[in-house]
Amino acid sequence: RNVYSDGAKVTALIAKIDGPKDGWETIFDAVIKESAIRNKKAQRQGLLKGIVSLFEKDPDVKYSNADQLPMLAFASEILGNLPYTSLSDPLFIVYHSSCIAALDGQGVLTQFAELLGGDVCDPNSEEDDIEKLSKQGKFDAAQLGLEAKGAEFGQLCVEAARILPLLKLKQFLRKAYNISEARVTSYVPSEKELIHEKGISISDGPPFSFTMKSILDADGSINWSNAVKIYSSFRRMMRDAEADDVHVDPEPTKSPKRTAKRKRGGSDQVVEESPKVSPE
Repeated sequence: RNVYSDGAKVTALIAKIDGPKDGWETIFDAVIKESAIRNKKAQRQGLLKGIVSLFEKDPDVKYSNADQLPMLAFASEILGNLPYTSLSDPLFIVYHSSCIAALDGQGVLTQFAELLGGDVCDPNSEEDDIEKLSKQGKFDAAQLGLEAKGAEFGQLCVEAARILPLLKLKQFLRKAYNISEARVTSYVPSEKELIHEKGISISDGPPFSFTMKSILDADGSINWSNAVKIYSSFRRMMRDAEADDVHVDPEPTKSPKRTAKRKRGGSDQVVEESPKVSPE
């Protein structure tokens, strides 16, 4: 086994070298596989909820600490790559990720709108000027009159970056385990595990890996380039999440993959088209 290296990034992934069948696992896979928790739903949910709760905002502070963002990226990799064998586990994560994103994410969007003079009643109805200019590589904080608002904009981007891994994680898990929107909508954490949803395995493909560049420089000043990428990615994914929430698929097109051996492989992919994700 080799620790997966991604530059200076600390990752929860371990590369497995097993003859011709190399793959990936998290640093906690062995703990799950070798303990009784694997067969006890309540204990599994307790573990998963403990990790997901790291993404919740501390009500006693105005802004989250930017130093915590690498830990959250690490936590999201654990949640995205644990060896789940029952669909109730990724569903549990998707459920709580959606709750946090809906509650905290809408608040952050409203705060951005208040700061930037947007529509606070509908703060994310479409792509705004900042997103368009960022996409074109023409963003200039001075021309938009944002330099004086840099400190607050940067802090709000830290809040967005706290939620962004959950949005990416939800998207990844739904695709990796073939979870339909109808199943997401009908799921409640207290329901009994369904027999046909046991014995599943993740689809073949690259592991979930989340990276982001620093929003604040060493002196605490905003890095506009990185911050605007976070801002744009956050707004886009919140719109996508809202669209998913109002659209229900009739039935899953195919059932979760079952009994196949869990396998990982592949290399780094383009950010917007693969599970290897970052806000860029």
